Amino acid sequence: MKRYGILNPALSRALARMGHTDAIVICDAGLPIPDGPERIDLSLLPGVPSFQDVLAAIMAELQIERVQIATEFVEHSRKLHDETISRMDAHTEVQGAPIVIERISHEDLKHATRNARAIVRTGECTPFANVILYSGVPF
Repeated sequence: MKRYGILNPALSRALARMGHTDAIVICDAGLPIPDGPERIDLSLLPGVPSFQDVLAAIMAELQIERVQIATEFVEHSRKLHDETISRMDAHTEVQGAPIVIERISHEDLKHATRNARAIVRTGECTPFANVILYSGVPF
């Protein structure tokens, strides 16, 4: 039995398959999920698991080159947005490489999810709590 890291088999497999520039989405409970990308639904109850818990777990295992977030995230959910940006800043130090943060419209973000390898649905019920992570290389 695996002792540490992400225990969910589908999520662990999806992360192991990530290559340079591949995308994985972490989304709130309300984001429409298109056909195509693997759907990894972790939602259990409203707020469980939280967006931040899932983001932290994935960031611990993934080299991140850039992220996309919706401009509406900061407008409607400033506290969670600011926590997310702080987490990205801290991860830049940990991974030793910068993370480019791109802000796009929510509609453009929904369109971009079609090209992700996987979409991870959380139980988060905070508006616009969605991020697309693009994999970097650790060397």
